[in-house]
Amino acid sequence: MKNFLIPIIVLFTQISIAAEVIELPEEELAKETVLPRFDNAVTVKNKNIITLNKIETSVYFGWNFTEPIYNQSKMGMNVGYHWSEDSAFMLNFAKWSGGLNTQYTDQLYSQYKLDFSRAPKPEYSIYGNYELKAYYGKISLTKQGVMNLHLYPILGAGITKFQHKNYFGANVGVGWKFYFSKNWSLRTDLKFQFSQSPSPFLKDKMKTTDGVPLPSEFQDKWTYSTIFDLGVSAIF
Repeated sequence: MKNFLIPIIVLFTQISIAAEVIELPEEELAKETVLPRFDNAVTVKNKNIITLNKIETSVYFGWNFTEPIYNQSKMGMNVGYHWSEDSAFMLNFAKWSGGLNTQYTDQLYSQYKLDFSRAPKPEYSIYGNYELKAYYGKISLTKQGVMNLHLYPILGAGITKFQHKNYFGANVGVGWKFYFSKNWSLRTDLKFQFSQSPSPFLKDKMKTTDGVPLPSEFQDKWTYSTIFDLGVSAIF
């Protein structure tokens, strides 16, 4: 019986020792919760596309999807500078195609004899845009092929030149660049533009039987446009 009690006494002794309360001085206890700080934090490893202090140029073809009267297409180019890995400034130049959007103007001419070739037309536009490179990533199109990409919001302002006058405008949008290499990429921009322009409708002056109006006779108005650009970009 004595031999049986010894292990039990030892077990209860160890439990009482383990349950002993340890008190620490109050000044040594943590007063608040803090987040760890790291030196030289790296958010992206093995970044293939470096844009710091680089110049970018691109050529593109664009469409104004919400333009009912004038030709919706344009050709243009971007020239800009990346002063950091996060920010860039681009000058956007566009040469608008001549002519009219015949899908609508031919119908209006056949029904009402309205000749919109009399209205002043856009010639070119120049905008300055700030681009924030908000996202950099990689996508895998094949098992062995990886493509780098940038996603960037766009914010800017500029002018559009018509036959007789310059009109102010502002745009906001988003763009994507899909890189074929460290220097070449497919660039796509979707922009929403709010700008002034001459109204192509002028009472008693749009029919072929009316007198030919002067460009200054057309009233100015604010218009909203949805513009999509697709092109090739080089960075060096």
